Amino acid sequence: MYTQYWKLQLLPFENAPDPKFFYESKGHKEASVRLAFAIETRKAMALITGDYGSGKTIMCQSVKNRLHPNNYRIAFVSNPHMDSLDITREIAYQLGEDIATRSKYEVLHALNNLLERHYGAGRHCVVVIDEAQVIGESSVLEDLRLLLNHQIDGHFLMTLVLVGQTELNDMLRPIPQMTQRIGLRYQIPHLDLDEVAPYMAHRLKMAGGTLDIFADDAIHEVAKQSKGNPREINALCDMGMLTCSLQGLKQVTSGAIMEAAKERT
Repeated sequence: MYTQYWKLQLLPFENAPDPKFFYESKGHKEASVRLAFAIETRKAMALITGDYGSGKTIMCQSVKNRLHPNNYRIAFVSNPHMDSLDITREIAYQLGEDIATRSKYEVLHALNNLLERHYGAGRHCVVVIDEAQVIGESSVLEDLRLLLNHQIDGHFLMTLVLVGQTELNDMLRPIPQMTQRIGLRYQIPHLDLDEVAPYMAHRLKMAGGTLDIFADDAIHEVAKQSKGNPREINALCDMGMLTCSLQGLKQVTSGAIMEAAKERT
């Protein structure tokens, strides 16, 4: 690893959704505020979309970490590529109950009872389905919709947050019973080009370094090649730092970033 060469404590540009490295761009800040509002006002559904690598997951985890555990129970399903029964059981497990039965009726009934108990204790349940565009069966979306039908005194017992790539909008369009429940829609944009340098500086600071590791023209090249996509920024910076450390250079150069970009095409 190049951490010792650049005098860093951590790898600064890992493409893992670590909230510590979350940089709240204008787009991410608006997404965070809107999602928190949807949860706090107990909307039935929220839909967060964006291109691959746009920071959807890390933004949702940042909001999740700000929710007080006394007031909320949260299920975060990161791999929803399963059948409707298993995804319902997974949600129940994360909300606090291991349902052993394989009867679909009994699973839905047990989950509804669990939601009622949390509601009675003053806790709102939040179910986040990440990478929702990989849901393979329409029955999964139908069962998720059915969970939203259960209300007490006009209050939804859970907020369903679907997070996925832009094509998720097309998947939901043929299900008007579900789309009508969406209280919030937000498409996360890429970073503005003038946000790329602050984004890089933030991640380097969290790793124990500074933006001086990159030459000015290298920063400009990162912005140009990545088009503001956070995952692409991370990949270019990571490879540039590795390449220049192996060459014994004092800064990451624009040439190293251009070479890294070529390797990704």
